[in-house]
Amino acid sequence: MSQTQTTDRQMPSRLGKLILVDSAPPLDQQELAELSHPKLANWEIVKHTASRTVYHGLLGGQEVYVKHFHSRSWLHRLARRLSGGEARHEMNSLLYLSSQGIATAAPLAAMGGDGTEWLATRAVAPAQRADIWHERQLTSGPGGLRRIRQATVAMGRLVGRMHTAGVFHRDLHCGNILVRTDSTGPQLVLMDLHRVSRRRWLSRRARAANIAQLFHDRRDFTSRTDRLRFLKSYLAESRAGGSLRSWQEVIESFARRHTRRQNAQRDRRTLGAGRYFSPIRLGGGWRGHVVLTSKRRMGGSRAAEMEFNLDDWRLALRDPGALFSATGAEVIKDSPSSLIVHRTLSVGPHRVEVFVKRARRKKPWKALADCFRPSRPIRAFELGHAMLTRRIATALPLAALERRRGPFLQDSILITEAVNAPRLNRFMEAHLTVPLKGPAPMTASQQRRLGQEVLWQLGRLLQRLHDYSFAHRDLKATNILVRWQPGLAPEVVLVDLDGLHRKRSLTARRRFQGLMRLNVSLLDCPVVNRAGRLRMLLGYLRRPGGGRINFKPYWHMLEDWSERTRRRQIRSRRKRQRAARRPGP
Repeated sequence: MSQTQTTDRQMPSRLGKLILVDSAPPLDQQELAELSHPKLANWEIVKHTASRTVYHGLLGGQEVYVKHFHSRSWLHRLARRLSGGEARHEMNSLLYLSSQGIATAAPLAAMGGDGTEWLATRAVAPAQRADIWHERQLTSGPGGLRRIRQATVAMGRLVGRMHTAGVFHRDLHCGNILVRTDSTGPQLVLMDLHRVSRRRWLSRRARAANIAQLFHDRRDFTSRTDRLRFLKSYLAESRAGGSLRSWQEVIESFARRHTRRQNAQRDRRTLGAGRYFSPIRLGGGWRGHVVLTSKRRMGGSRAAEMEFNLDDWRLALRDPGALFSATGAEVIKDSPSSLIVHRTLSVGPHRVEVFVKRARRKKPWKALADCFRPSRPIRAFELGHAMLTRRIATALPLAALERRRGPFLQDSILITEAVNAPRLNRFMEAHLTVPLKGPAPMTASQQRRLGQEVLWQLGRLLQRLHDYSFAHRDLKATNILVRWQPGLAPEVVLVDLDGLHRKRSLTARRRFQGLMRLNVSLLDCPVVNRAGRLRMLLGYLRRPGGGRINFKPYWHMLEDWSERTRRRQIRSRRKRQRAARRPGP
């Protein structure tokens, strides 16, 4: 490229070939040493993965980011060497996109060789990641929504120009796009280009698959109107043929496939070793899995903001049985199926309020079944993180342990973070009764809107569960918590995942059984009337762009099923009461 010059410099640590940009200032030996060994220069680590580490620091009075490429895989290292190196590839991509009028970070230098491979760029400042910027604008009122609409149009133009230039970004999401905060209008900067590829021409299929990554990333934070606004701007900029509707259909299809692949990939990491999770081995035959840090922060989780290490977990769990008998452990449930205590757990410098649950086997024949399947805590640990990956709020599972003798399961324990929120029925009674029992004064209209929003979110929770093929056989109000603070939207949190199962596909009958269980549990809450239960059903049935729904057949069937289930519950309860009153022999 005409904008770069390549010079060979032999450095003491076998740094290899240095590539400088013509417009960048020359680098002396000390600056090259800092870029090659930023950790020794006390630079801040911004991101660290198995394949790369990003550092931030000052170089010659200006902010600089340097990305070091590394990998533990010999296959990855071989492919990197055959392709000429990722640092050089990303520098060329930055210069090419910049020449096409697309805003990117300004490269300074790149180094490629056997010992070190890195890329240094000037910091884009002041700026925020687009996902963080978007989240903050959502809470900024009408002005924030107006800025989001402007940024949506700008992003459509950015992606349209990128595709017109023949560039395919394999990691296109809002975390790799920066929004400059020093301009009146939204100015977007494309980042993290080590996984881009250049082609002479991008087919419609390739363009749709690339845009599907953005749709997957923003599906839970944007409306259908926002996505259509982006697509309309993209088509105007890229001049791609076809109607808006046809593009929307093909992109949505690719987005669903991309979502399935991403979720499956993250589910496989749950029981492996990596940045977020780690297996653990303790004395006495205990084995299991623990959380090191969490990517999802839902349900008001404080532990999701903490970082743990494996040594601290080994010290905190050195005697799993003592978790139930230690001072300060409050017994919440003691039944034939489980023992649950509430306590504070110290993991290194962190103190976390947790629920510790020991699973018990009610039926002897299940001892044989447990030889061929994971224990209940291991399954709940895996399913809990699968739900968080799909942005379904639940209590954060922190650790799951089991002890076996050969294939036979002897004991198992699950540790989850305690969610500081009331159960659904208590929340509704506290905030919807007159006079008000809740902590904050509310008018009658505010009470009504709050109750409507909670019931609507309840229906949406069940809809998301079923959309991701989860079925819950114990779905009731006592297993649902509601987090709410004045001025914020309520959040419905599902706890007690023992009854949760993942199915290959959910039949209409199984979906309706989940609705029926939820409707029956709401019958035990006096403040939820018929209109409230109907709102829960509408929250389940309605979807963006679905139009009007003929809900009456669903409602009549739901009422009939609920009434029959209610009668069976009353007969069963009376039968148990008669058995309890019957004198013994």
